[in-house]
Amino acid sequence: MAFQLVNYSQQDPKWKSDRLGFGDSGDTIGYVGCALTATAMLLSGHGYPETPKTLNKKLQDVGGFVGAAIVWAAVSKIHPNVTLKAYIPCSTSDAPLAQIDASIAAGQPVIVQVDSSPASGIQTHWVVLYERKAGDYLMLDPWPYPSITGKEDYLMNRYAQGKSLKRAISHVILYEAYGSGPGGPVTVPSTPGTDSARVKLDVTWGLNIRSSIDTSSMANVIATVPAGTILLLLEADGPSKIGAVNQWVRVRTPDGREGFAAAWYLEKVPGASNEPSTGSTSPEGEAPASEASKPKKPKKKMIVVVSDAVGTSGLRMRKTASKGGALARVLPAGTELKVLEPAKKAASKIGKANEWIYVREPEGKRGYVEAQYLRLPTA
Repeated sequence: MAFQLVNYSQQDPKWKSDRLGFGDSGDTIGYVGCALTATAMLLSGHGYPETPKTLNKKLQDVGGFVGAAIVWAAVSKIHPNVTLKAYIPCSTSDAPLAQIDASIAAGQPVIVQVDSSPASGIQTHWVVLYERKAGDYLMLDPWPYPSITGKEDYLMNRYAQGKSLKRAISHVILYEAYGSGPGGPVTVPSTPGTDSARVKLDVTWGLNIRSSIDTSSMANVIATVPAGTILLLLEADGPSKIGAVNQWVRVRTPDGREGFAAAWYLEKVPGASNEPSTGSTSPEGEAPASEASKPKKPKKKMIVVVSDAVGTSGLRMRKTASKGGALARVLPAGTELKVLEPAKKAASKIGKANEWIYVREPEGKRGYVEAQYLRLPTA
């Protein structure tokens, strides 16, 4: 069936006081449940009826939260025919409007993060985009209560904050709904074409093929293929993603297994219409198949330390570079962190207010921390 508009408000009395995920007592759906509510509207519109209340409970049952922050890929554990296709952070770059448009045109509305306040930093809020119109997007917004129904609600009218459309969106979540929900057929996956991609030759440790794009563990790795392997692309827009950082593409391995591959480790097949990409882009994200299979040591990461200035309350690591971002972890003074952005860029921010650095803490969690509370380790 075609996507149906389903309006929910996170502030609805039926669920606004419910604790969100595994957050603190103050982390209620009404206060910080916009991402959950947006996801419930998306699922219900595709024929998988969920309210913020029911979805919150089901995600809790499958470990679908880090604190109060939703784990986007966990939706597939509840509804296997709804697959996370891409998670695209773009707070420091232009939003992929063409990709958003293509998804909407294919009947797949998109969840995006916007800034809910003109104050400095990003005050995180999530909405559902379902139609491109008049150079803007029509949206389902979880915040207003009662929900806005019966009239068009434009993204830029409320959340532009003086920015252009491509800069007003700071994260993009793309789902694909396959098969049938309770309301009947939703969409049918595209038939694989003849487009292929090759695992870059310098990916000497092999490339993991995953059942979802979650890289927090190896549990979803369904195959590991060696450098030079030719993979069949299963998406119509697959060729446009090859080599792109923070993009994932659905592929089929030579032995028939299907899953997601990190597009930045792929290149065009020599002899195809486009020449293979040159060089290697290796952002943090897709882990090697195993440490033992690496022929050489990985590049050493820059290390920073949480300064004593945080006191006994610790330093908050957040999912986005904003004080309003979902809490990922609290780090005590003295914690050593690996920097996951260019060392030169990070070094210029250490100790400065209103700056954020992307890091990984000792247990593997990743997030953003305020640079003013960091120092370089002593010799």
